[in-house]
Amino acid sequence: MKKISKLRGMQDTAPNETNKINFVEKSFNEISKSYGYQEVRFPIIESTDLFKRSVGDQSDIVNKEMFTFESKSGKSMTLRPEGTAGCMRMAIETGILDTGQQRLSYKGPMFRYERPQKGRSRQFQQLSLEAYGFNDYSIDLEMLEISNLLFEELSVKKEITLEINSIGSQKDQQEYSRKLKGFFSKYKKDLDEDSLKRLEKNPLRILDSKNQDLINLIEEAPKIDQSISKESQENFSLIKDYLEDLGIQYKENPLLVRGLDYYNDLVFEWKSNSIGSQDTICGGGRYDSLSKIIGGRETNAIGLSIGLERLCFLIEDSLIEDTKSLTIVSLEDTFFLDGLRLASFLRKNLKKFSIQFSGKEKNLKTLLKRANKKNIDFMVIIGREEIKNNSYTLKKLSMNQEIKIDSLDSLLKYLKQTK
Repeated sequence: MKKISKLRGMQDTAPNETNKINFVEKSFNEISKSYGYQEVRFPIIESTDLFKRSVGDQSDIVNKEMFTFESKSGKSMTLRPEGTAGCMRMAIETGILDTGQQRLSYKGPMFRYERPQKGRSRQFQQLSLEAYGFNDYSIDLEMLEISNLLFEELSVKKEITLEINSIGSQKDQQEYSRKLKGFFSKYKKDLDEDSLKRLEKNPLRILDSKNQDLINLIEEAPKIDQSISKESQENFSLIKDYLEDLGIQYKENPLLVRGLDYYNDLVFEWKSNSIGSQDTICGGGRYDSLSKIIGGRETNAIGLSIGLERLCFLIEDSLIEDTKSLTIVSLEDTFFLDGLRLASFLRKNLKKFSIQFSGKEKNLKTLLKRANKKNIDFMVIIGREEIKNNSYTLKKLSMNQEIKIDSLDSLLKYLKQTK
């Protein structure tokens, strides 16, 4: 019978890969909780209209990258390509948006129909933060500070660079869009099909083009700092001043607009130069109009999302906390209960150990071969001699060393001291 394989671009995660993922998620959870963020969850499937209205119908995500299908009742549904719109929808629908300022965190899979490559699968994991109801730049700084702290803790700061920009208010963007339309209209013959469509509906999206042939033309286009209001300029200047005070290095990128239509004012990305073309590790910004766009009341909001797989590429294996492993073997059926009790006792007292009991299996040669194949650190053997003397035989498998231990307390003490 033909083997069934996973779909192209989807992900399996083997046990040896989950250690790094758990390490990153643990750091993310601890840091976000220390700032007062509370975890939420919401569906991976949403109404297609949610993303058309929020992300923008001229964005690559909506036009090319969404997994969209009809339900049995004929309703158009989409696997979420990003989490911000769904989180805001959830906050409106559950009423938590009406209960005051909110700091929310979530994590999980997103889906985009893209060409699978290093750093981007069609299914990918994101770690995200959203903050609602904060109307000054202190929350902008908090987002940048949290991401900076996380990357410091994970020892990847040397690998990445923070890029920031201000794209002004929605009103500023309308003025800027008119300037862009005037500029790009002179070069229609040089624009690709996507850019020609964007020229009419949202010229700002042309700046987000991935077409390498347009790079020089985009760099010659008017810059948004010539169009943003005095208030947006002052806020952006203060953010830059405070980043310098906090010792967070950044690069100002006037072409940074992000790929989603709901952003305003501060936008930012943390980028790496060591993982290829998919170089954005973390991105985010303000989106004060999103709530109103999807049917809620006007609410100040800001968020960030971290690409979990991309971040894991940068993390050294040596940083991951090593969990020691131990297997317990009873050489005869009559010692089964002794092995079971020992496994239970050690699990309660050795929290950083992975402890397995071989159960009814008692072929020592087979069990040793299996343990070595799985890189088990220790094996405790219970046989007639051990039961008679109330002792234990401990094998250090990596060193092929055998130690006789005279009591349960001594065994526990020895294992606790193991590094």
